[in-house]
Amino acid sequence: MLCSLYSVRRAENDDSFLLDYRWQPREEEEGERMLVNTKELLEDAEKNNYAVAGINTTSLTMLRAVLEAAEEEKMPVILSHAQLHEPCAPMEMMAPLMKEAAKRSSVPCALHLDHGTTESYIYKALSLGFTSVMADFARFSFEENVERTRKVTEVCHEIGISVEGEYGEMPSNVEGQGRALPEGKTLEYFFTKPEKAAEYVEKTGVDSLVVSFGSVHGIYVEKPAMDYRRLGAIKEALPDVPLVMHGGSGLSEEDTRKCIDGGIRKINYYTYMACEPAARLPEYIAGFPKPPYFHEICEYAREAMKERAAYAIRLFKNRGQVRSGYRQERGRAGMENRSE
Repeated sequence: MLCSLYSVRRAENDDSFLLDYRWQPREEEEGERMLVNTKELLEDAEKNNYAVAGINTTSLTMLRAVLEAAEEEKMPVILSHAQLHEPCAPMEMMAPLMKEAAKRSSVPCALHLDHGTTESYIYKALSLGFTSVMADFARFSFEENVERTRKVTEVCHEIGISVEGEYGEMPSNVEGQGRALPEGKTLEYFFTKPEKAAEYVEKTGVDSLVVSFGSVHGIYVEKPAMDYRRLGAIKEALPDVPLVMHGGSGLSEEDTRKCIDGGIRKINYYTYMACEPAARLPEYIAGFPKPPYFHEICEYAREAMKERAAYAIRLFKNRGQVRSGYRQERGRAGMENRSE
């Protein structure tokens, strides 16, 4: 039994949203069994001590790079779309590409909305077939964040969509995402408080939680100092909740493995992969006797980003400790024998 989602509309008398949908039996389309939600992927990661890569795909070139890397590594992947990328990659255009690519994939894929900052955009993602969303209301007070996230989570859980939550804000070097460190404050200003995290999860019902303990969005301007004691305390407070780390680019391999061993089950990775073609393209273009076609540049960029994505996905296996098969209920087969 699968759900057909028809629309999400604003209530007439207040600012709440109403979900209009109906359940109807239908057969799964060919390949649809590989389109799953993030909760299912992270449960397997929790059992087998690895992390799933969540990578934003802002073009067909990038989508192909990420998916081909995951297939070569025989690992599940979370194909993400961030709301802040809407101007350069409209979700209504990207969602059908992402969904079709996931259905054709040989590995389980989730379609995830990254940093959904408004209810209307989140519900639009649901109507376009996303299987997972991040409800990012961290800019509001703790109380308002909880209430907004709780309402989104209730809607999503009705139709089997998983929700990633965040309280507080991640430090960021990316314009339009998170915020810079306030003057006079240290990085610990942003760090997640274990007791507050537990309260947030209990009140909102989210399936996974973004935690801050040293990583930042964007390019690192100095070596990150990760607070593993804090990560341990958060995991102790939330033993059954998969933890998510944003800002996965730029960490050392040692730090990445420590994070995974400490309970991180999803790692967002984008910046270093997205910037890789720019570092290589000048030399590539200079090797042509005449300007290359744009599609040739795209193909070169795809290979460069694919290398970066494959490196991250391979690293997130956590020393290759991926042993058991991944299977989903309701007839959706997953993957087996993913060890190297």
